[in-house]
Amino acid sequence: MARRRRVGGVFCLLLTLAACTQQPKRETTRVIPTIVSLNPCADAILAEVTAPGQLLALSHYSADPRAASMDPAKARQYPTTRGTLEEVLALRPDVVVDSTFVPPATAAAYRRLGLRLETLGIAGTVEDSRAQIRALAALAGNPAKGEALIARIDAALAAAAPAPGTPAVPALVWEPGGIVPGDATLIADLLRRTGFANFAAARGLGQADQLPLERVLADSPRVILTAGETRALSHPALARLTGTTRAPLDPRLLYCAGPTIIPAAQRLAQVRRTLS
Repeated sequence: MARRRRVGGVFCLLLTLAACTQQPKRETTRVIPTIVSLNPCADAILAEVTAPGQLLALSHYSADPRAASMDPAKARQYPTTRGTLEEVLALRPDVVVDSTFVPPATAAAYRRLGLRLETLGIAGTVEDSRAQIRALAALAGNPAKGEALIARIDAALAAAAPAPGTPAVPALVWEPGGIVPGDATLIADLLRRTGFANFAAARGLGQADQLPLERVLADSPRVILTAGETRALSHPALARLTGTTRAPLDPRLLYCAGPTIIPAAQRLAQVRRTLS
């Protein structure tokens, strides 16, 4: 009887050891997705929130310093693509980030080939931008980097804000062809946050409406921010507007949010300071 109990005990011990060795190993390595960006505004955000080697390529727009919103030195650290399906497949990413205007056939091809497609729209406010940053940082598996970028943006906006009670200065953002931004745009939000009022919106003009030179001469704002180079924006008649300050605004600061907000806010604050 004693021998039978000893044999049974050894058998139970062997079963216990076998069960221990059969348990799956606990995963200790966090897998982060590789990403290809085909959206110039996403380029700048992803370059800030991804880990080394995670962002496989940027859009070709970011390779052109005349058009890119992101820092050219940072853009040169990454390969670029023209956005063709063949180029993307050759990079073998886990995720493709494109604009909301991606053709349906292309989106279907990505899904058919097992690629995850995420799209990024146009941010109309700073709040929209914060949401985009958090979404892309979560996609990249680096939410802390997203919060760090948002903190830098918020610090730049705080530094660019006028003193409480300071009257807003009427400002016209004037693009080639006399085009003006509407009020539901990021640049309009940045104007408000840096002490300006959207001159065009106050006159009933919306996004991409035109404000001809004659109307500007007859009803001139305190500030004209010329975004681009055309004959109308540098017309000699504008020099006769003694109560109007003209200042250049890099058009690359108009369309993308994310880290682009920082130099845009700094430039607007710089212009406002010259008025006093």
